[in-house]
Amino acid sequence: MKLKIINHPRMRDVVVGDQVYCHPRHIFAHVVETFPSAVCVRVGTLTIKRTMELVLAPQLWPADEIENLSVCRFCGSRDGLHDEAATGVPSRICADCLAEDSRR
Repeated sequence: MKLKIINHPRMRDVVVGDQVYCHPRHIFAHVVETFPSAVCVRVGTLTIKRTMELVLAPQLWPADEIENLSVCRFCGSRDGLHDEAATGVPSRICADCLAEDSRR
């Protein structure tokens, strides 16, 4: 029996280096590794031993919990992105989709 690995739909456009937002944790991070249904990111955590030290700790975030901020939320373009602040949800929109949206 052969098993076929299917990527989660949100993982379609995610690549190493993309900026993602994790909704439950309210944290932004850059992707360091991708998997069919998750991303690995490094998040700064503060450790207190003798001194306080900032350590980049790896975390695995499920695809269901992330928003890719490196692509337009409507067309998937990576060019000319603008923050879409009016929605309250961290996302980005490209210049073409923004122009089309303003025409409506």
